[in-house]
Amino acid sequence: MKTRVDIITGFLDSGKTTYINFLLQNKMKSHEKIVVLQFEAGEIDMDCAIQQENIIFINALAEDRDFDAQYLESIADKFSPDKIIIEYNGMYESQRIFTLFEQSVVRKKCVLGNILCVVDASTFEVYMNNLGEMLKNQIACADRIVLNKVADSQGKILQNAEKRIKELNQKAELFTVELFEGECSEAAKNDYADAISETASRLKPSNAFVGVFLLFALVYLFFSVARGLNANAIQFDFSGFQDFYMIFISILMQTFPFMLVGLFVSSIIQVFFSNEAIVKLFPKKFGLGFLTAMFGGLFLPVCECAIVPVMTGLVKKGVALPIAITFMLAAPIINPIVIVSTYYAFPGHPEIAIFRVYFGLVIALVVGILLMIFPETKVALLEEANTLTCDCVYCTMETSGKEGVRGKLRQMFLHAGEEFFNAGKFLVIGAFLTSLIQVIVPMDVFLELGTKDGLSLVVMMAMAFLFSVCSTSDAFIARSFWNSFSTGSIMGFLVFGPMMDIKNLFMLFGSFRKTFVIKLTLMITFVAFFLLYFLTFILI
Repeated sequence: MKTRVDIITGFLDSGKTTYINFLLQNKMKSHEKIVVLQFEAGEIDMDCAIQQENIIFINALAEDRDFDAQYLESIADKFSPDKIIIEYNGMYESQRIFTLFEQSVVRKKCVLGNILCVVDASTFEVYMNNLGEMLKNQIACADRIVLNKVADSQGKILQNAEKRIKELNQKAELFTVELFEGECSEAAKNDYADAISETASRLKPSNAFVGVFLLFALVYLFFSVARGLNANAIQFDFSGFQDFYMIFISILMQTFPFMLVGLFVSSIIQVFFSNEAIVKLFPKKFGLGFLTAMFGGLFLPVCECAIVPVMTGLVKKGVALPIAITFMLAAPIINPIVIVSTYYAFPGHPEIAIFRVYFGLVIALVVGILLMIFPETKVALLEEANTLTCDCVYCTMETSGKEGVRGKLRQMFLHAGEEFFNAGKFLVIGAFLTSLIQVIVPMDVFLELGTKDGLSLVVMMAMAFLFSVCSTSDAFIARSFWNSFSTGSIMGFLVFGPMMDIKNLFMLFGSFRKTFVIKLTLMITFVAFFLLYFLTFILI
């Protein structure tokens, strides 16, 4: 079994040693074998009262040892501990932690647990002004942050510190602790107990998703075994489950490759292109900016499965939100692959591909103009700390600027990996719901509604949203409804689907505030409906 390694970071005299003493007091009755490695020499020493046989203290600085793979491997081999707690030197680069655990000799024996950053509230502003990059990196890399030495008299200073910490790391749990002179007050012990807990007390959405996914896997395994029994006494109807399984897997297999393309495009933009280059590519003037956004998909061919990460990366680089949203809506339709697939899906009807491009560009432009006229000021990505930077670990860590192409490629893959797992869970949830709807709701229901005047467009837009088919192949599905629905309603499926579907909705929720996503979804839906209803009536 691998040894768990917890890292305690923070500047000198921030309270790291006191924190570790309190942590070990809660472990005194435990039978875990713990090794504490100190790479810091603070004013407070380790508590001798908690020095037991199963708790080993090692002052690495006194032994003149460096924080490297060989030393950590030797500790794991010599003591075979259940856990290693490292008091990390505040002047070390935070990137060393991730570099260390990427090495195979460490991965074979150890697993990285929590990275906890202890921040001194009384000196926070001073360190931010003088050692800002180091402190930012420590905060950005942390899973949990303890804002230490908090006093009631600090008031606005404490509020500003909490705000800046949340801007640097939105995902970490933040705890405030009243701690002075190395002693814990009774009120502080509850906060410390929460901060050092192995698992969060509340159920996180990611944990719930993993639990549902594992339950789904177990149920599938059970039915697979039962189906293989070939026993006449046991009769199962697997048709519905098989349909769900095939739809779910096909959506994932169809979507993940395109999503990976989008994530790598987003990572390339984030790592290799400067803020100035991106802003120049998408002009600040809305006229040229909208023109670039409308036709940018011709040169950046991504479908709607991949467009949300790309659009998010553009917003983080400082591109105006209306222009970025216009690009998100237009790019999946102006994509050359989508145009060609639509042309081949409707042989003898090239006007379908032409109308699809036309309606897509018009709707994208109208939505962008509405966002420009009625600007959104509360989008999370447009807050002061996040407009020009990505908030992932690898983009918030300090870099020397001399990494070269090899270093940038490494950062690109790490960035893409983290973004994949962040956005992937929303994609899987969306695919799950889409598959469930397609199995539960009979196709006859949609066909009967589609024959009624005025509802066919609504039905096809709803189907596009619920089915969440990739824009590179949705034309072939739309072709199957050619004899049952009007051309105008087919346009609803071909145009609205790439702009808004379930999986993209979940990915948008992962990057923007809920209120903005709801507003954007309603705006796209109503604009698409009214323009398609009236324009198709006139032109088709």
